[in-house]
Amino acid sequence: MNIFSKLNKLTNLTENEKTLVSYMQDNPEGFVKMSALEISDACFISTSTIYRLCQKLDLSGLSELKVQISLSINEYLKEQSSLDYNYPIKQNETQHQIVLKLKELYEQTLVSSLNLIDLEQLRLIANVLKNAQHIDFYTSAGNMYFVENFKFQMQEIGTFINVPIEEYHQLLTASTSDENHIAIVVSFEGRGVIIKRIADMLKVNKTPIILISSTNENPLTKYANYHLYLSSNENHFNKISSFSTRLSLLYVLDCLYTCYFNLNYDKNVSYKLNAYKKLSGNFNKTPET
Repeated sequence: MNIFSKLNKLTNLTENEKTLVSYMQDNPEGFVKMSALEISDACFISTSTIYRLCQKLDLSGLSELKVQISLSINEYLKEQSSLDYNYPIKQNETQHQIVLKLKELYEQTLVSSLNLIDLEQLRLIANVLKNAQHIDFYTSAGNMYFVENFKFQMQEIGTFINVPIEEYHQLLTASTSDENHIAIVVSFEGRGVIIKRIADMLKVNKTPIILISSTNENPLTKYANYHLYLSSNENHFNKISSFSTRLSLLYVLDCLYTCYFNLNYDKNVSYKLNAYKKLSGNFNKTPET
């Protein structure tokens, strides 16, 4: 995960630590060139504040913090935009303006999504899915179409994903789950009518949970064994459409699928090609000479 995204997710910061974080966000290029004493003087804080913040970020010290900032700065600066994610287009704009605004929104969404991806979480989740006996996917509303696409991708390489659609079926699936299942839950802010009941049952049944959500406060976070984040620049309801959230979810699911695919790359390529040979009726045919 981009270090600036980690900084935004930190809670329980002291006032001095908040000052330091703001300085880093406003002056990332200058920060990496400064000594601890220079940072202390610029922010009017003690050097111990710098090292306490490093500990909260699970970093060994200022040197590692500077390295992380240097690695993250380009994508962080790309994400800085005055774009209105909720109302990217205004009344009476031309078709040309509309298509350019949506292009910018998509580009910013992908940068934001990339900055939020925790590569270690992605690696762990791909391996957990590979070793799972049963994979169940819980979501609702418009997200269902993207989950069905993920299910289709996985089925093409011989991995079946169970996607219960009706609420009763979702509750039944969660109630009969166990530690041999892995549950993927997509919920932007945990607002779904039955999603907390599902999470409660999964936890009781000792089913590991992979949560895909926004960075906003979410009551499901406490249930999650693994967590991936969506770009979170849109309002939950006050917007033209879920342009950004939809694209972010597609990106995260495609990243998850390709990381899973890559664990058995040659086998998955072969499985997929053989399946389509069977579908086309060419499985036993030899090439013409």
